[in-house]
Amino acid sequence: MINIERLHPEDTHTIVVWHRGKDEDFLRQWAGMGYYWPLAEALIYRRLVAGAEIFGAYRDGKFVGTIEIIERDPQNDSVLIGRYLVDPALTGKGLGTEIMNTFLDYCRDTVGAAEARLFVFDFNEGAHRCYLKCGFEETERVQRPNGWIAIGMKKTL
Repeated sequence: MINIERLHPEDTHTIVVWHRGKDEDFLRQWAGMGYYWPLAEALIYRRLVAGAEIFGAYRDGKFVGTIEIIERDPQNDSVLIGRYLVDPALTGKGLGTEIMNTFLDYCRDTVGAAEARLFVFDFNEGAHRCYLKCGFEETERVQRPNGWIAIGMKKTL
């Protein structure tokens, strides 16, 4: 069972460890412009302390993923979610879908959101499949300044 909680400060270290051996493109893929290269614990911690809505996904008390509410739109009762990263040792086993579905329940039941939106790059096929499995629908395709194509998706909660 997955629990969603505000990110524990000590888990900033694990996020950095998950990023070791990866390049700046990997950081942009999952974090957009929310973080800068090279990723450091202090950067994540400063954002957390400043009030960023960074959450941890915990399975049996173990930190297995992170995700954020990037923006709330109270006028439309929607949230923009992103900066979603799953422990690389656990990907490809359905955990990403389980975490996302649990987080969507959290957004509906705790945050009061009626809709969730996100963006995924077109080359990130695994994440795109995950979001489709969770019931997201494509709404748009936007070319970013670096040439990457971001697919906008939404789901009614």
